[in-house]
Order: sequence, then structure tokens, then C-alpha cells
Amino acid sequence: MKILERIIKFFAKGLLAFLLLMLLYFVSAVIGSVIPVNKDQPQGGNITIYLRTNGAHTDFIFPVQNEIMDWETLVSPEYNPSKRANFDYISFGWGDLEFYQNTPEWSDLSFPTAMKAVFLPTPSAMHVEFELAPRFTQPVIAVDISDEQYRDLVSYVAKSFELNAAGGVIPVRDLHYNQNDAFFKAKRSLHSFYTCNTWINNGLKNADLRACLWTPFDDGIFYQYR
Repeated sequence: MKILERIIKFFAKGLLAFLLLMLLYFVSAVIGSVIPVNKDQPQGGNITIYLRTNGAHTDFIFPVQNEIMDWETLVSPEYNPSKRANFDYISFGWGDLEFYQNTPEWSDLSFPTAMKAVFLPTPSAMHVEFELAPRFTQPVIAVDISDEQYRDLVSYVAKSFELNAAGGVIPVRDLHYNQNDAFFKAKRSLHSFYTCNTWINNGLKNADLRACLWTPFDDGIFYQYR
């Protein structure tokens, strides 16, 4: 009987510690999300980018080509099933590779996949999609930025790709969500303190654009652009 009581107390203490850690995590996320970074930086410019969320995951949307960057030189449309070109926009989203493979829709999300993505060091991937125009079926924010800010964003995103010995991107074979997208191996691993939204937020900070101190969620980014 005493052994059983000890086991129950042990698991009760463990559960309490876990709940306290989760509470601390969410409180930290809220505080980090409302603290602005680069709030006093000049806003505006002649290049328009977009931030898009599906309710949990944020993407960058850039012009495919301008005088600063031609993204087709890095991620050719030939990697897409359609092989077509002549798109005006390109989106970038960073995340856990296995999560991308097993969760094409949020309804496909399983508890083991989510826990593995958050708590274990697993490979990451960059999701790249060519678009004729940004899809406004999901929340989208337009952000006007300067040439220098865009150069910084270009450098940040390009350096997030894992490259082969020849300096080229490494496609993830047979993984597509539609006819105009592709996945590529990326640097770093996703975890609870560095999520897909943290990657976006860090990119904004790197380019001296409005961002929050730290956020694992999309709400933190969109709060700063409300």
C-alpha cells in the first residue's frame, strides 16, 4: 500500500511540475509577444512583402523577381510537379520535416507527430510555393519595406536552406501539397522555443522590421502588425 501511495505521489508531483512548466511557457510567450522590437525603425518602402498565417503557421511571401533577388535562381520551378514558371510571388515557410510529411492538413495532426516535432531534434524543411498572387483566403498582412530591409530578408531566408557540396538546394523527393510547391532540406531543428513562427519573427528582427521579442506562435507576429 505504501509503495502504491509513493507511486501516486510521484506521478502527481510530476504532473504538477509539467503543468507549471507549461504555464510558465505560455506566460513567457504572451510577454514576449507583446514586447515590440524595432518599433521605432522607419516603416515603408518600395517593396511589398506579405505575412500569411493559416492560424498556426506563418509564411513569408515575396516577389519572385526584382532587382535585388531572382528566387528562381535558387529554387527553380522545375522542382514543382507542374514545372510551370511565370509566377509573380513565392512563399517560404520553415518547419519540421516529419511534421510536413505527416500533416498536410491540420486535421491530419496526431499527438505523436506533434510531440516529436516539439521535443526531439529532428530534421527541418523549407516549404516553397510559387503563386500568381497572395491567397487572401487566409489572414494576410502587406508590409512595405526598403531595399536594404529586403536584402536582409533575402539573405536570412536563403541562408536557412541546407546546401549540397555544389552550393545548391536539396529537394525533399516526392513531397508536395499541390502542383506548384516543393520542399527542401533546411538548417536547424524545430523545438518548443524555436518554432516556424520564431523563424519568421527572427527574420523580421534581422531585417530591422517590426517584430516581437520572442514568440512561438503566429499571434505574436500579427499582434505587432495589428
